Amino acid sequence: MYPTVYLAAEDRPGLAAGRRLIAEQPVLSVYMEKDARGFANLRAKVDNYDEMSLNGIPVLLLTDLDTDPCPGGKVLEWLGRRPSRGFLFRICVREVEAWLLADREAMARFLKCRISVVPTEPETLPDPKARLIQLAQQAPRKIRNGLTPTGTSSIGPEYNDLLESYIAQDWSIDRAATQAPSLARARRRVAELASLVSA
Repeated sequence: MYPTVYLAAEDRPGLAAGRRLIAEQPVLSVYMEKDARGFANLRAKVDNYDEMSLNGIPVLLLTDLDTDPCPGGKVLEWLGRRPSRGFLFRICVREVEAWLLADREAMARFLKCRISVVPTEPETLPDPKARLIQLAQQAPRKIRNGLTPTGTSSIGPEYNDLLESYIAQDWSIDRAATQAPSLARARRRVAELASLVSA
C-alpha cells in the first residue's frame, strides 16, 4: 500500500478538510485531489476508486449524507458492497459544514459571533450549510458578503476561499471531533490507514 492518498470530495471545503485529516499522519501525503463539484461525479467513479485502492493507492472520499437516513446505507447504495480496506469512503453527517461548525471556538472567532449561538450538536442539524450562512448574516462585511449567496447562487462569491482558509488556519480537528462523531470516525480510519501503510 502506497503512502500517497488520492483525495476526492464534493467541493473545495471537503478537500480542505480531507487535507487536514491526511496531514495529521506524518506517513501519509496527498497524491492527487479531485473536486467532484457535487456528489454525482463521485458516485459515477466510486468503482474506480475502489479498484484504485485494490491496486495499492489508498483513496479518501468525502461525501455528504444530506437527507439520506444512514451513512452505511449510502455506502451500499453507491458501491453495492463494503469498500476495500484501502478505500476510505467517509460520509460527513450531514454536510462538511457540520464538521466546520463543530469547532465552536474557531467558528465564533471566524464569524465574530458569540460562541453560544454556534450549534453544540451540528450533526443533528437538517441543513448545516444553511445554519452557517445564517450565522454569517451578522458577521463583519467581508465575511458576510463572501459567504452569503446572491441571485440564484447557493453560496456566496468567496464561500470556498473563505472556508478553505478557515480550515487551513483556524479549524481544530481535536475540538471538532468531540462534537461531530462522523469526523471522529473518519479520523480513526485515516489513522488506521497510516498504521497499515507503516506496516
